[in-house]
Order: sequence, then C-alpha cells, then structure tokens
Amino acid sequence: MKSKIVAIIPIRKNSQRIKNKNFKKFFKNKSLLEIKIEQLKKIKEIDKIVVSSDSKKAQYISKKYGIHFHNRKKYFASSKCSGSDFFQHLALSIKGDYLMYCPCTSPIIKHVTYKKFLKNFKIYKNKYDSFNTVSRLSTFMWKGNKSLNYNSFNAPNSQDLPSNYYELTFGINIISRKKMIKFKNIVGKKPKFFILDKLESTDIDESIDFDIAQVLYKKNLN
Repeated sequence: MKSKIVAIIPIRKNSQRIKNKNFKKFFKNKSLLEIKIEQLKKIKEIDKIVVSSDSKKAQYISKKYGIHFHNRKKYFASSKCSGSDFFQHLALSIKGDYLMYCPCTSPIIKHVTYKKFLKNFKIYKNKYDSFNTVSRLSTFMWKGNKSLNYNSFNAPNSQDLPSNYYELTFGINIISRKKMIKFKNIVGKKPKFFILDKLESTDIDESIDFDIAQVLYKKNLN
C-alpha cells in the first residue's frame, strides 16, 4: 500500500500585514486560496487536500471545490500561538502518512516544479526526513555588526560568496506526520532542500509583495 500524501493549505482568518490576503482577488476574479486549491488538484500524487482555517469563508471555498476542511481552533490561528505549537497541532489534527504543507502565499510555483519535487520525494524519502523548497542566499549577510558569510576585510565578489546559505520559501514542504509531531516543525533533522529560482520563490507577506506577485503571475503562468 502506497504512502498517503495529504496536502495542507493553512489559512488565517485575520492575516496580519494584508487584510483578507488569502481571499483578495488575485487573478481572473480568483483568490490566492482558490488558485492554490486548483494548483494542488492537478497533482495526481496528492491523495487528499485539506484547508486548515478558523475562517467560515475558507470553509465555504473548500466545500465549493470539494476538498476537506479542518476547523482550526482560535488559539492556533492567533499570534499568541508559536510556530512550533502550530505545526504540532496541525499534525495532531490531520491524518496522513506524509503531510505536504503548501501555503497559498506562494502562488508562482509551476506545475512541473510540483512534479519534480514529488519525484525527488519518492526517490529519496528513506534518506531524508523532510523535503523543503528554499532559495539560495547570495547576499552579503550580517548579524548585528558581524559579517556571517564572508570576511568583510577581504571581501569577495558577489558571485564568489558561499553557495550553501539558504532561505526557506515555505512554498512546498513534505514531512512524515510522526516527524512533524515530534519535531514540531515542517523541517526535519536531515532535510533535503529543493532550490527554487527567484520567480518561484516569490512569497506574499506585505502589500507590495501582493502587487508584484500579481504582475509576475500574469506574465509567467498565464
């Protein structure tokens, strides 16, 4: 019997930086949530899609698209809840062998990328304990007054910076349900990073991100 992959779309009723971010019309009168649902429904390797939210609107959209809905308790949808507690609660609440965490704030991930990601997962799932999309950080990084990834007194050219610094994009993540409960995270102790380019790494956090993502989505995917 094959392992069951359950895709989770997390939605907060009250998004912090952009009001109703997940429900705002993004492209052709469709919201970010609707676009993500449509993306995931095209991936045959996914056995089940669950929207986890404290929002009645999200519940209505889930019903409209014929997918499952997890009614998240108010505390676990609030800023009082830590990231670790949120991830553990999600895994405790939703059944499945592997949980695939896919926020709708990463709309510019191509169909072929989902396919490649899941192919990697199928090949290496016994070697790594999580699979996560990242973007490569090729910038001059500092923490306080100390450089992190280069010697500021012997500065290299930007193309010669270390290539092993990454940023989680949170676009696609897979981890076993048991490990997500244990680690309270979507990243395991031995993760396999899947590098995305700048376009597909686009994440909507602030209003300007939403505007830029709209333009990029229309230009590159449609």
